[in-house]
Amino acid sequence: MVRRMTYLCLLLLGACTTPPKDAALQGNANGVVISYVGDINATLPLAQQHCARYERVPVLHGTGDNRAIYLCVPRGAAS
Repeated sequence: MVRRMTYLCLLLLGACTTPPKDAALQGNANGVVISYVGDINATLPLAQQHCARYERVPVLHGTGDNRAIYLCVPRGAAS
């Protein structure tokens, strides 16, 4: 009985957690590394928001291990 209650409590606690979401791990005026879950295209708005602080635009440089690496380049330099 105690084992069942423990299992039920753990199950309920797991249901209460928030789902993982995209998050900027580190960045500066030159670029940003974003951790993502699922669709990599969902990272672009976060990269745009980060690069906009430096009056730059993001360019996807690479991906790996659920991380997207964007370079922040001056407007007009992105090709």
